[in-house]
Amino acid sequence: MNSMEWNQFVLEHGPRSGRFLQSWEWGEFQKTVQEVVRREEVIEEGKVTGVAQWLDRKLPFFGSYSFCPKGPIGSNALEGTGHQIFLRIEPDQNVLIQEAHKSIDLDPAHTLITNLSATEDDLLAGMHQKTRYNIRVAGKHEVQISLHSADFDAVWNLFEQTSFRGQFRLHQKQYYQKMVEALQGGACNAFLATASHEGKIIASNIMIDFGDTRTYLHGASSNTDRNLMGPYLLHWELLRDARAQGIQFYDWWGVAPEGADDQHPWAGISRFKRGFGGEEVEGLGTYDHVIAPLKYYLYQMARHVRRLR
Repeated sequence: MNSMEWNQFVLEHGPRSGRFLQSWEWGEFQKTVQEVVRREEVIEEGKVTGVAQWLDRKLPFFGSYSFCPKGPIGSNALEGTGHQIFLRIEPDQNVLIQEAHKSIDLDPAHTLITNLSATEDDLLAGMHQKTRYNIRVAGKHEVQISLHSADFDAVWNLFEQTSFRGQFRLHQKQYYQKMVEALQGGACNAFLATASHEGKIIASNIMIDFGDTRTYLHGASSNTDRNLMGPYLLHWELLRDARAQGIQFYDWWGVAPEGADDQHPWAGISRFKRGFGGEEVEGLGTYDHVIAPLKYYLYQMARHVRRLR
């Protein structure tokens, strides 16, 4: 399959959320950050019935494993290459997780998807009242929105502030820079959007467009100037722009499961996202298909010890 055929299969058969992780372009980007990318096709009676874009990774002292983010897609035998301890998968088919071991979710299993086929008035009407109010507040403060910024250096401090505030780990700065640089203008398109006030950037998002879906992949905002409500207007303009381009869905890329209490690490950001309205979508999550049971057991024990430290 060439890149266009691969992407077409992924778009037709991939999961509602996260199909971009199986796009040809995402695989090429992963190569630039030193991942070993392996693409697998399943062919039955001369027809492609399944694809999987694997990241082959080494485990010091244990061997190796392969990770297929938001896949495999379609039918897949999950045989591996014969050298892995396990295959880490995130499929949307129950048949592929039979006899597999549940792992920590690496990509969001629960998300919110806003359907952009509605009118702008209907989209606003579907939002929480406070969200609509905060969008107006940002407008009154004359917050400026840029949907295609190229200066990642100017926003990196916001990402560091947000990481510290939310107590989560970031990739290295170079990872995000390469993402935006490598995925520009192609079938899987990454771009940087910003909200500014009086020349100062107060919020920024990394967005991914693939097929009929725009995904809010990463976001950051200033510890100060929170009263300006920049992130609210930024997302509203991104929603409007996606709709104007004919993109059908806006994937918020992860919310806490419905009913989760306020202690959930995503509780705050989930309230923010849900304020814009949308459909709750739940996937299967991340599973390990074990090939070498003893080595897998030892790996899991070591992983558990590391988390306890």
